[in-house]
Amino acid sequence: MSKVIIVTLRHLMGEELETLNFKELQQLEQQLECSLKHIRSRKSQLMHESISELQRKERSLQEENKVLQKELAEKQKAHKQQGQWDHGQQPQTSSSSSSFMMREAPPTVNISNYTASAGVRVDGAADQPQVRIGLPPWMLTHLSG
Repeated sequence: MSKVIIVTLRHLMGEELETLNFKELQQLEQQLECSLKHIRSRKSQLMHESISELQRKERSLQEENKVLQKELAEKQKAHKQQGQWDHGQQPQTSSSSSSFMMREAPPTVNISNYTASAGVRVDGAADQPQVRIGLPPWMLTHLSG
C-alpha cells in the first residue's frame, strides 16, 4: 500500500491526528459521519430483513400449530369414542351416518349359549362371557329367536 493510503487509514482510525489542521479534521469528521450513515443504513436493512423472515417463520409455525392442534383434537375425539366402544358405551357424535346406526345401544346377545340347531341352552353357559355385537336390533332378530 502507498504511504498516503496508510496515513489516511490511520486518520480514519483516529491515529496521528496531530498533523491535521481544522479544515482537514472537519473533512475527516464528515467522511466518518457519512460512513456511519451507510453502516447504520445497511445494519437497519439487515435487521428489517431478519425481522421479516422471523415473522414469516412465526406465521408458518402458527399455521402448523393450528393443524397439529386440529389433528390432536380429532385423535382425542377418536380415542374417546374408541374408549366408549371398549367400555360398551355409545359415542356422543353429531355425525348423521354414525347416529343412524347408533340410535340405540345394541342388545347383548350371547350366541355361544345356544346350539345351532335346537336353540337349547347349553349347561354351564352362564359362565360364558357375553358377546356384544355392534349391529342394529333389526338385524339381530334372527339370532335371538
